[in-house]
Amino acid sequence: MNQSLLILDAFSLSPGEPACRALAGVLESANAARLPRFAQWLGLAEPEFWQMLDHCFPGARAAGWAPESAPVDAAALPCEFPDLVQMLIASGDPARPETRWAAHALASGCFGGSHLWHDMGLSGRHDVSRLLQAYFPALYAANTTDMKWKKFFYHALCRRLDLHPCPEPACAGCDNYASCHGAESVIGWR
Repeated sequence: MNQSLLILDAFSLSPGEPACRALAGVLESANAARLPRFAQWLGLAEPEFWQMLDHCFPGARAAGWAPESAPVDAAALPCEFPDLVQMLIASGDPARPETRWAAHALASGCFGGSHLWHDMGLSGRHDVSRLLQAYFPALYAANTTDMKWKKFFYHALCRRLDLHPCPEPACAGCDNYASCHGAESVIGWR
C-alpha cells in the first residue's frame, strides 16, 4: 500500500533540509505522474533506492511507503540522464551519499514539462538554488548569468560533452518557454 507522499515528509530525517525536501518532492511528483515513471525510483537501482529511503525517511518503508511502479532498468533511462547525474556529482562531494541522491533527484526533475522547481515539488526556484548551493557548489557558482537551472544544466552538459547543437530540456510545452529560452550569455562550466 502506497501512502500519500505528503506523508513522506513526515518521515524526513531532517525536515526542511534541501536534499530531503528535493527527494520527497520528486518522489511525490513522480507518483502523481508529473514526471516519467523512472523518477519514482530516481533512476537508482532498487537496493540503493531503499538505502536512500531508509536513510532519509526512516520508518517510511515500514509504514508501507513504496513507489507505485516497478524499478526501471538502467538501460531504459533517457540517454542524457547518467551524464546529468555524473556532471552534478562531479561538482559536489561524491563521498556523501546524499550528493548522489540529490543529483538523481535533480536529474529526474529535468524530465518534467514545467519549471524544474515545480516538477521537483518544491516551492520555487530558490529551493533549487539552495539545494545546488549546499550540494553542488561549483555548478551553482558557474551560473553567473542567472540562467534557469534546467536550461543551465543542459548547456553545461553539452559544453562538458562537446555536443553541438545542444538538445533542449523537456520543457517545450511550458507557458514560459519563450522567456526561459531567449538569448543568454555563454556559460563557462566544464
